[in-house]
This record gives sequence, structure tokens and C-alpha cells, in this order.
Amino acid sequence: MRRRPALTTVALAALAAAGVVGAVAVVGSPATSTAQERTATVARGVIQSTVSGSGNLAPANQADVDFATSGEITHIYVKAGQHVARDELLAKIDPDDANVALAQAQASLQSAQDTLDQAVEAQDTASTTTTASTTTAGATKGASSGSGADSSSGSGSAASTMSVAAAQANLDSAQLSVTSAEKTLAAATLRAPMAGTVTVVNGSVGTTVSGGGSSSSSSSSSSDSGGAAVSGGLGGTGASSSASGSSSSSSFITLAQISRYKMQVSLSESDIGSVKVGQPATVTVNAASGEEFAARVTEIGVLSSSSDSGSSSAVSYPVTLTLDQTGKGLKAGMSATADIVTSQVTGIAVPSQALTGSTVTVQAADGTQTTQRVQTGVVGDSTTQVISGLKVGDKVVVRSTAAALGAAAGGSDQLNSALRSRLGGGGLGGAGFGGAGFGGGGGVRGAGGGGGRTP
Repeated sequence: MRRRPALTTVALAALAAAGVVGAVAVVGSPATSTAQERTATVARGVIQSTVSGSGNLAPANQADVDFATSGEITHIYVKAGQHVARDELLAKIDPDDANVALAQAQASLQSAQDTLDQAVEAQDTASTTTTASTTTAGATKGASSGSGADSSSGSGSAASTMSVAAAQANLDSAQLSVTSAEKTLAAATLRAPMAGTVTVVNGSVGTTVSGGGSSSSSSSSSSDSGGAAVSGGLGGTGASSSASGSSSSSSFITLAQISRYKMQVSLSESDIGSVKVGQPATVTVNAASGEEFAARVTEIGVLSSSSDSGSSSAVSYPVTLTLDQTGKGLKAGMSATADIVTSQVTGIAVPSQALTGSTVTVQAADGTQTTQRVQTGVVGDSTTQVISGLKVGDKVVVRSTAAALGAAAGGSDQLNSALRSRLGGGGLGGAGFGGAGFGGGGGVRGAGGGGGRTP
């Protein structure tokens, strides 16, 4: 047999319904409180569209400098932190072996020259003797014996010519050996390939360097001993390259131009299409109290890099920016954010929130509002260019979605507060009616609340 609800339960439910109606009447409908809007005056201005990325500062140019030949270090003239000029002396290795090799090469060259001179002289003597013998033989023996004399002279001339050619080849080889030995001697002195600051010195006096250069460049040499690169005397095999922000180096000396900086950022595949070399940018350095520096795009990577994030991978492209300005507090490795201006125009601008599609709401002086269709141009980060449909001085209505959502939340809080005051402190989800309320944990149990009603 089905029981009827107790009279007390019915009475309480009716009271709760009356409370809700009363609270809504006091607070008002939340929908009427979400209309948050303001007006903005149309004016001319600069409309910018930007893309952003973060990275670390690095020296604009960096060079790893090594000896191009092996030997024992005898002098180091610089230390980390010292500024050097181009072609300034950095270090030396023991030149004794190089001097000996050069002296031997020069002696071999002189010997080859003497051999060539003797070969040429012998050829000239043989040619003169052959001519005289031919003339005498022709006068005494007649035409038949002349044929034999001609054959003999031809053989001697060929032998002399071959001897001269061999001597000339030996001389050329000896000259190359001298040139190579001179380069090896010059490579015993290490000079700066560019002006910059010494950041690393890996080595000390008395240690032996193997030469051979850094991995980013190769030194050319001849097949003879001591074939060092020409650049050895002007900085070994120093390779100038764009800095990647890494401070580690296996080179003997590392130079960096820290008076200028660059940074590399990664941009998504959706942003990279609008970025071009030469575009201006603003770099904000976090460690420098948010100071901003002008920069420009100098390089865009061709190959992409991907980073796995869970089940999906994000594709990005490296973009290098060079700072046009610098500051005393800047140091390599500092984190920074770059805002690259991909498009910029000057014209009539309105807040982008004022647009609804291709229309705006214009408010007249008397407060009346009308919808106006406009033609837009560049869409910036916060404003949009209006090509036609508005004029400077017009007032447009800007509706803020965030403000509307905040107002709606505030209206809900007011409604709940009113219900709590009318229903006994718990509201719809708390402890109204002296206990669990409607949805707080149990049904109505008489007038004191607590748990569900026992059948």
C-alpha cells in the first residue's frame, strides 16, 4: 500500500518553492546582468599583427680558434674575458721543428735549382757539339755518312731535353715544399680571426696541441711535411659561425662578439608562413627587468623539428633574430621573448571586440545604437583596420565576453546568497531547513533535517 507524503513534507516543499521565487525576484534574472559593454572612439593608429616565440640570447658571432699544426705551447697572451682586435696575437707553439723543416726545404730548393742549371748548360753544350760534328762530317764523308750523324745528334738532343724537364719538375716540387714549410712556421703563431672577447682558453703553457683544427672547418695542406693551412697564422682553423647559445667548447680558444646578440625561437607551422627575413621584432629580456630591444629576422630554418607531446607531435621551425640594440645587463644565455611583426598598417582602427563578423554597433550622441557594415583590412593583435564604413570620431560599442561571464557568475552568487538568507543558511545545495537542504545529502526529515524520511 502506497503511503501519502506527510503534511509536514508538503508544507516545507511549498515554503521552499516560495523562497526560490522570492530570491529570484530580489536578485533578478542573471541574463539581464550579463550585458556588459563600453564605447570606444574610432581613431587613426597603427595596427600590428605579431607572432611570438621564446629562446635564449647568444653572441651574434662566435669563432673557435685552434692551431693548425702540432707542437708545445710556449706562450699564451690572452685570458678569458679579454677583448682582442682582429689579427691580434693569441698564443705561440715551439717553432724549432718548423724552422728546421723550412731550412731543409730551402736547401732542397737550392739544390734543385742548381741541378736545373746544370741540365740546361749540358743541353746547350750538347747542342753546340752536335752542330759542329754534323758540319765536319758533312764536309768529309758525304751524304751517306751524314744520315748517321743526324741520328746521333737527335738522340743526344732528346736525352738533354728529358734531363731538363726532370730537373724542372724537381724544382717545382721543391718550391712547393718551401711554401708548405713557411705556412707551417706561420701556423706556430695563433692570431685572432676577428675582433671579439675571449670566452674560453683550453690549454696552458707546456701542454702539447695536436693541431688539425675544429670540427666545423678543415685545414688544407700539401703532400709534403708540415702542410698547414694559410689561416694558421691568422687564427688557426678558426671557424666563424652563428652562436647557438652553448658555452661549451673543445677548441683551444673561443672568441665571441658579445657586443651584439642574436636569439633563436621556434614557431609553429601555422605561424611560420607569415614570417619573412627582414621583418622587425621586439625582444623582451626577462632578466633585464623586462627591457625591450629592437631586433629583426635574419634567418628562417628550412627543416622543421618536431617535439612529441603525448599522442601528438608539434612541428616547429627555427627562426633566428639579430638584436639591433644592446644593454649593459645583457649576457649570453639569458631567456627572452620575441614578438615578430608580420604585418603593420596605419589607418582607422577599432577594437577587435567591437566587430561582429563584418558589422559594428555605432552609438549616436543621444545614446541610440545602430548596426553598421564595415570593410576590414589587417587584423592586429587587439585592433582591426577598418577600410570603409566608419570615420574618425565615431563611437562603437565594445562588448566584453569576459565581463559578461563575470557578471553571470556574480548574479549566480547573489541568487544563492538570497536563497541562503531565506531558507535558513544552506541555500539549494547546503544545509537549508536546518539540515541537508534540497540536494545536500538527504531528504526532509521533519522540521529538523538530518536524513531521509523513514517509510
